[in-house]
Amino acid sequence: MANDKKRVNAVFAGAVLLLAAVAIVSMYIGRDQPPVGDVAVPSVPSGTQLPEGHPPVDASNKLAQLEQMSRNDPQNVELTTQLGNAYYDAGQYQKATEAYEQSLKLRPQNAGVETDLATCYHFLGQHDKALQTLDKVLKYNPGFPQALFNKGIVLQATNDAQGAIAAWQSLLASDPNFPQRADIEQRINQLKSSGR
Repeated sequence: MANDKKRVNAVFAGAVLLLAAVAIVSMYIGRDQPPVGDVAVPSVPSGTQLPEGHPPVDASNKLAQLEQMSRNDPQNVELTTQLGNAYYDAGQYQKATEAYEQSLKLRPQNAGVETDLATCYHFLGQHDKALQTLDKVLKYNPGFPQALFNKGIVLQATNDAQGAIAAWQSLLASDPNFPQRADIEQRINQLKSSGR
């Protein structure tokens, strides 16, 4: 009987660890280059179920853990970036901005982090700041695909169709195999046909 209870506890603990790992991995997959217009919301994969009677996994606990770890080690650039990513994924763009800015103080000129920072500015309605940040990225990393993609999104949002088209055409010329090529071509064609 005691061995059966130990096995059940071991299986339960394994399931909890697996779900925690899935939650953490899903938060950070593709974080280096998130598209502005297509923010993914992390979720538990279909078919994954918690054991009966288990309370729901609370993503805010993970965020609280990252916050505490970051307070304990404020000079850890990777941890600060992870915190920014967690805030970003949670839609807390002001807090993400603060974490990304701190990360960039620790390690300047990180194109992925600065592009995410620009995306936060965009979502906060600070389009000029978003464009300035993206232009800064493109000065030290010309042709950085995600910065060009996001610049087109921000320019489109500010009704600068020609600027958006130019950014996206530059992206397609510098990275012909960009994964969202079909989407970009469609956006360009829509802007051209609308005469904006």
